[in-house]
Amino acid sequence: MSKAFSIEPTTEHYSCMVDLLGRAGYLDEAWDFIQTMPLKPDASMWGAFLGSCRIHRNLEYAEIAAKQLYELEPRNSANYVVMMSLYAMSNRWGDVDRIKDVMYNEGLKPGPIWSWTQIDDRAHVFYAGGKPHEDEGEIYFELYQLVSEIKELGYVADMACVHQQVDDDAEGEKLLLSHTEKLAITYGLMKRRSSSSAPIRVIKNTRTCSDCHTAAKFISIARGCEILLKDGIRFHHFKAGKCSCNDYW
Repeated sequence: MSKAFSIEPTTEHYSCMVDLLGRAGYLDEAWDFIQTMPLKPDASMWGAFLGSCRIHRNLEYAEIAAKQLYELEPRNSANYVVMMSLYAMSNRWGDVDRIKDVMYNEGLKPGPIWSWTQIDDRAHVFYAGGKPHEDEGEIYFELYQLVSEIKELGYVADMACVHQQVDDDAEGEKLLLSHTEKLAITYGLMKRRSSSSAPIRVIKNTRTCSDCHTAAKFISIARGCEILLKDGIRFHHFKAGKCSCNDYW
């Protein structure tokens, strides 16, 4: 890079390489790259590595990255939340509780999670654990029907996206139904005119989970619609059972 373009690589360039290697599943190579690079890894680099560990559910490397991030960004609650989700995926509920205790003792709170969609010039916001929508009963009734439809098409709820201990899968599925993007998509479908070909548009302030991503693909088949979802990472365009991100986000 220095010879070909006369550009001296910065931490941003190295972070991009870590992100590219990690997201592609080359976690060992990303780790070796971090260990051998001439610059000291910063928070953005460790964050990219941790994000890749979450995608590929590699807890061993994630714990290494998290330890560095706790020192570099002790007040960044997002790092703790990522580790909680990884521990939950591995059924290590004791570690989930331990991180919750650390966050409580440090006064750290995860930011609000919300999704919104616009219907007839009015924004409808759905908050996780917040004030329920005025049409909540109708929305959940429609969502239950929708999930039944997509199950017939092959949808299976991803229990790895349930980040608290539950007694059985049925309880876990109920928790997944409350995800804000599912509620917003369902409401958009409820209010969509039968003759309309306009896509359902939803904005979410955090990364959409793999279960909601899969559900949206099946919904686009079941209802013959397009769904545009802007989450905290990228734009997703769901159509005919596929997403523009090619399941890479």
